[in-house]
Amino acid sequence: MSQLNGRRIQYAGAMRAKSAAAFLDIGESTLWRWVKEGKLPKGIRLTPRTTVWLREDLEQFLNQAFHDQRGV
Repeated sequence: MSQLNGRRIQYAGAMRAKSAAAFLDIGESTLWRWVKEGKLPKGIRLTPRTTVWLREDLEQFLNQAFHDQRGV
Protein backbone atom coordinates (compact mmCIF):
# COMPACT_ATOMS: atom_id res chain seq x y z
CA MET A 1 0.00 0.00 0.00
CA SER A 2 1.39 3.40 -0.89
CA GLN A 3 1.80 6.12 1.70
CA LEU A 4 -0.91 8.20 0.01
CA ASN A 5 -3.40 5.33 0.08
CA GLY A 6 -2.61 4.78 3.76
CA ARG A 7 -3.22 8.46 4.45
CA ARG A 8 -6.57 8.31 2.67
CA ILE A 9 -7.62 5.34 4.76
CA GLN A 10 -6.36 6.92 7.98
CA TYR A 11 -8.31 10.13 7.31
CA ALA A 12 -11.38 8.56 5.69
CA GLY A 13 -13.64 10.35 8.21
CA ALA A 14 -11.91 13.69 7.65
CA MET A 15 -13.38 16.83 6.13
CA ARG A 16 -11.70 19.86 4.65
CA ALA A 17 -12.80 23.35 5.70
CA LYS A 18 -15.65 23.67 3.20
CA SER A 19 -17.16 20.31 4.13
CA ALA A 20 -16.60 20.83 7.86
CA ALA A 21 -18.33 24.21 7.70
CA ALA A 22 -21.26 22.71 5.80
CA PHE A 23 -21.46 19.88 8.35
CA LEU A 24 -21.66 22.46 11.16
CA ASP A 25 -24.06 24.64 9.11
CA ILE A 26 -21.75 27.66 9.32
CA GLY A 27 -19.65 29.60 6.83
CA GLU A 28 -15.98 28.88 6.24
CA SER A 29 -14.96 32.23 7.71
CA THR A 30 -16.89 31.37 10.89
CA LEU A 31 -15.14 27.99 11.03
CA TRP A 32 -11.70 29.64 10.85
CA ARG A 33 -12.71 32.33 13.36
CA TRP A 34 -13.93 29.67 15.83
CA VAL A 35 -10.64 27.79 15.42
CA LYS A 36 -8.72 31.01 16.09
CA GLU A 37 -10.89 31.71 19.16
CA GLY A 38 -10.37 28.17 20.46
CA LYS A 39 -14.04 27.17 20.13
CA LEU A 40 -13.28 24.46 17.57
CA PRO A 41 -10.35 22.05 17.49
CA LYS A 42 -7.53 23.17 15.20
CA GLY A 43 -7.89 20.15 12.97
CA ILE A 44 -5.11 18.13 11.41
CA ARG A 45 -2.71 19.95 9.11
CA LEU A 46 -1.81 17.65 6.22
CA THR A 47 0.14 20.24 4.24
CA PRO A 48 0.81 23.94 4.80
CA ARG A 49 -2.43 24.72 2.93
CA THR A 50 -4.58 21.70 3.80
CA THR A 51 -6.29 21.18 7.15
CA VAL A 52 -8.89 18.53 7.89
CA TRP A 53 -11.22 17.87 10.79
CA LEU A 54 -12.32 14.42 11.88
CA ARG A 55 -16.06 13.91 11.75
CA GLU A 56 -16.04 12.46 15.28
CA ASP A 57 -14.37 15.64 16.61
CA LEU A 58 -17.01 17.81 14.95
CA GLU A 59 -19.81 15.60 16.29
CA GLN A 60 -18.31 15.88 19.77
CA PHE A 61 -18.20 19.68 19.38
CA LEU A 62 -21.88 19.74 18.36
CA ASN A 63 -22.90 17.48 21.26
CA GLN A 64 -21.01 19.65 23.74
CA ALA A 65 -22.51 22.85 22.31
CA PHE A 66 -25.99 21.30 22.54
CA HIS A 67 -25.48 20.28 26.18
CA ASP A 68 -23.99 23.67 27.08
CA GLN A 69 -26.94 25.45 25.49
CA ARG A 70 -29.46 23.29 27.34
CA GLY A 71 -27.59 23.55 30.62
CA VAL A 72 -27.18 19.79 30.86
